[in-house]
Amino acid sequence: MENSTHSAQVNKVLHHIRKQLDSGELKPGDKLLAERKMAELLSVSRANVRIAYQKLEFYGILRTYPQSGAVIAEQAAQVLESLISDMLQIDSYDFYSLVHVRSLLELDAIRLCALNRTEEDLAIIKSALEEADRFLDSDRHVEKDFAFHSAIARGSHNPVLASLILVISPDVITYYNKYRVCAANQQVVREEHHKIYDCIEKQDPDGAAEILHQHFRNITEFSIQNRELIR
Repeated sequence: MENSTHSAQVNKVLHHIRKQLDSGELKPGDKLLAERKMAELLSVSRANVRIAYQKLEFYGILRTYPQSGAVIAEQAAQVLESLISDMLQIDSYDFYSLVHVRSLLELDAIRLCALNRTEEDLAIIKSALEEADRFLDSDRHVEKDFAFHSAIARGSHNPVLASLILVISPDVITYYNKYRVCAANQQVVREEHHKIYDCIEKQDPDGAAEILHQHFRNITEFSIQNRELIR
């Protein structure tokens, strides 16, 4: 019941923003309401407004700036509406399904990244790795962990594959944070991240995939064991 209420509130925010885009009330470059004001306007929790905004940011629909807050990205309104429509269809996904698909997609992505990465890709991945290290013991470690994996996905140079990973990432993060399923030994996580980076740098797709498979082992087992409990 709690999860369905959470999804309904997130969707309420997304529907509201799509309606504003349809009417022209909200256009690319416009600033969204602050989380608190949006929560008051729609009678939803501020936490769920934040999740909705995070989804929009993951999909590239909005950008967050330190001084300006959340701003609609400079893209065609029709594209924004289509992306939001796709997001609203994700609610029935259960945690096991998300973890399974994430593993399949990222195993392909990391192989392609090891083969196709450029020096620029490597620099971006290394920067994301350093960020993940810096926030290892903070409440933002899940977010930074996913940023590292997203950088690898972009380095695959398969935009469809990278986009699919971005589509499911916000929902996986929501489950991770809600059920604290990312409570593995963070030092082990850090070491695996660095081994993954080393394999990508050496352009070793098999080695990278093997370490990633090991990296996902605990969360995969958790999702299988709790398949009927976490939906």
